[in-house]
Amino acid sequence: MKQCAKRKSYRHLLMALAATLLAGLLTLGGCSTTPAGPPTSTATPPAVPQRADFLAKVELAEIINDEDFAELYHEVAAQEGTLPETLDDALDQVQRETGVNLNDFSDATVFADTLSLPEVVESYPSGAGAAYWGVLVQGELDESTFIDSVESKIGRDLLRSNYQNLTIYAVSETHEQDVAFSMAFPADGQMVIGADAAVRDFIDVTLGLEAPMSGTVYDLYCQLDDALVRLASSVPESLTEEIPAEVPIGPMSLSLLSFRDIEYATLTLAKNEAIVNAELCLVFSNEDSARDSQSLLWIASKLGQSVVPDPNVGDLLSRTQISRSGASVSLTLALATSEIEELTLALLQEGKQ
Repeated sequence: MKQCAKRKSYRHLLMALAATLLAGLLTLGGCSTTPAGPPTSTATPPAVPQRADFLAKVELAEIINDEDFAELYHEVAAQEGTLPETLDDALDQVQRETGVNLNDFSDATVFADTLSLPEVVESYPSGAGAAYWGVLVQGELDESTFIDSVESKIGRDLLRSNYQNLTIYAVSETHEQDVAFSMAFPADGQMVIGADAAVRDFIDVTLGLEAPMSGTVYDLYCQLDDALVRLASSVPESLTEEIPAEVPIGPMSLSLLSFRDIEYATLTLAKNEAIVNAELCLVFSNEDSARDSQSLLWIASKLGQSVVPDPNVGDLLSRTQISRSGASVSLTLALATSEIEELTLALLQEGKQ
């Protein structure tokens, strides 16, 4: 019972850290200009399996060591009242309860098969093992030290198996036999963690036994500038089909069918001094849908403050810049970190009401 409570505790803390990061960055709603039909990249692809159609890189060390982010976490923690007071305290608690020192990580490359994700969400928790995802973490990582620390904290040995002369460590819930996720250390300073199939495929790509990721998503990703967060992804039909066909606006209805033709999306989040810039690009299957969607987004941005009940969201919409290039629609937004802090606190306060 005590171990279960501890697991919930550090899970909630990790969720709070992630939520703070996302609130401080993703609430920007910004976007980037990426042309439709990207040229084939000549960059050396990472050891990401071909099955992946989602690729992202997060500069963990830069985010964790950023004073503005630390201040944002402190304000969120003060508002919540149940979290460690400072970001350093939060990182220390994660290490005490999981054995993982997040300060050892420099960056993380995330990959996934987007087609596997909606099914998992719908069938959670029974379908959790069906997702295809992985994360390559780089930093000051020593395999034996890391594994010993984790095992000592969770109070049991990880399951071990050999694959391509590497040890794969499997983690499962104590009350279930199914593997929750696996991890391996393909090189010094590297750890890949994720679904067992994804970890094994990553190892195969590393050894040259399987071709690395290529195609439109990879080409879009390679066009993105370096940033705190950058990602490119295909957008599955199972997601776009959830977009309503129309929305009522007074006595009339506004068609949203054009948004169902979104095929790909890219996002970058960068920070320059005290300004965070967000860029999002939506790539459509045809120019007509891109043109119609641009018009709808432009209308929303101009009327945001008058038609959206939440003044914070309305203000963001009115400040978002929207442009189109061929079948791609781009949105951009720049916010000062002080504005992000105010917005985050306002949203948290609203959530409590």
